[in-house]
Amino acid sequence: MSHSDIRDAIAKYAEAYELLQKLQDTMPWIPGGDQKTGSIGEYYAFVYLLSQYNESQLSFGGHSEKGWDIEVAASPARRIQVKTVSAFSKTRTISPIHRGWDELYIMFLSKQLEPEGFWIIQDNNIFGGKHKIESAKCQVPGKAHTGSAIIPFGENRVEALHLAIHEVNDA
Repeated sequence: MSHSDIRDAIAKYAEAYELLQKLQDTMPWIPGGDQKTGSIGEYYAFVYLLSQYNESQLSFGGHSEKGWDIEVAASPARRIQVKTVSAFSKTRTISPIHRGWDELYIMFLSKQLEPEGFWIIQDNNIFGGKHKIESAKCQVPGKAHTGSAIIPFGENRVEALHLAIHEVNDA
């Protein structure tokens, strides 16, 4: 690989980054932010929730909100925290999980940034006495017991997520 190859790859990445940033600035379905993998995971979570709720019932939390990313204005209201890991991550380390959510969505994205793993955790007793969980590992899709034991991953619901994505694409 040459320096020219590296510069070409950087230029392509910058082009894709700029396009995604423009979408974040103009579309209500993908939150803003510099961490693009996380924003992509939150978009997929939003699409999943759209299969169950009206768009008017869904809103993103602000950047200062650590405990949740998406709020569902239903009865009762629900707050969703979304954590995303991609296949590019060699360690599969999940960013810190903070208290404040009703459901935790964990996404595993392929190198094409498509969902391969989708777990919904509803037991927020996983914190024990801690305020946040750090250095937890995401499960590898199809390989049970590869994620951190503190997280009750359970069933991979990626097929339900793919159905929701398909529904949105057809609408």
